[in-house]
Amino acid sequence: MGKIAKEKIKTWFITGASSGVGHKLAEELLSRGYNVIAVSRRVPDICHENVLCLSVDVTKPETIKEAIQKGIDRFGRIDVLSNNAGISANIIAEEETLEHMKEVMETNFFGTFNTINALLPHFRENNNGTIISNTSQSGLSPRAYGSAYCSSKYAIEGLTSVCWVETQNFCRVMAFELGWFEGTGIINQDFCKQSFYKEYEILRPAHKHFYYSFKNDLNIAVKYIIDQVEKEKLPRRLILGKDAFIRVKSEIASLKRDLYASKRRALKCAKFDKEFPKKALKKIVRVVFKREINI
Repeated sequence: MGKIAKEKIKTWFITGASSGVGHKLAEELLSRGYNVIAVSRRVPDICHENVLCLSVDVTKPETIKEAIQKGIDRFGRIDVLSNNAGISANIIAEEETLEHMKEVMETNFFGTFNTINALLPHFRENNNGTIISNTSQSGLSPRAYGSAYCSSKYAIEGLTSVCWVETQNFCRVMAFELGWFEGTGIINQDFCKQSFYKEYEILRPAHKHFYYSFKNDLNIAVKYIIDQVEKEKLPRRLILGKDAFIRVKSEIASLKRDLYASKRRALKCAKFDKEFPKKALKKIVRVVFKREINI
């Protein structure tokens, strides 16, 4: 697969750039000669002639728009948006509070929505743009203690997928689903608020099933993400980390079982017009979803 022209991905707008994935991405991009607008609530500590570090609260659209304008003033335009801003949350659904759920959704999901919403007009006007969103393996595979976090990541996965469908005329879109990586801050945080109820005692944080037999390397993952964006064609999803591969594969297998078990009843719900050719239906599916399907 050929590489995309570097000018089409020259300047990156990276959220959550003060730590973790966002910080590593910014550093690797700068080493490759890209321009970086690095934003987070705390001004990222990155020193380089090609970086613009700004304090931005992604829950406040006006601060995002100000940062975008400053980035355009500095570098001429923005080519890539990398959504990484987020907070971890690890509480059993029964013990979650509405206030905390809203706080997590506000930062993780609405923060991502705000940045995408603010940059899409710029990408459309330039007829060029790339959006990559860190949806995490938790955006495809649920875990215990993940009511708020997984909900927010599933929502980002949905939003990113919608953008993938809607913006194909002017923008490339990819979700990247990471497993557990040292340096992201999740493992170092107070990972789990142990449940008060004995019925949940058997549950353990998902990463503990994997983390002591191997460790994923964040430096390698970040290089793979950028390598992928440098290619002309993006996959819809990029799954990175051994645990992510295992968990997502298991979730896909479960989905397939349910899909095929539902097939007969799903099709019997519909009454087809016998005069409507099957080829026409397949064409509709192909146009809408950009893929072949057996019906």
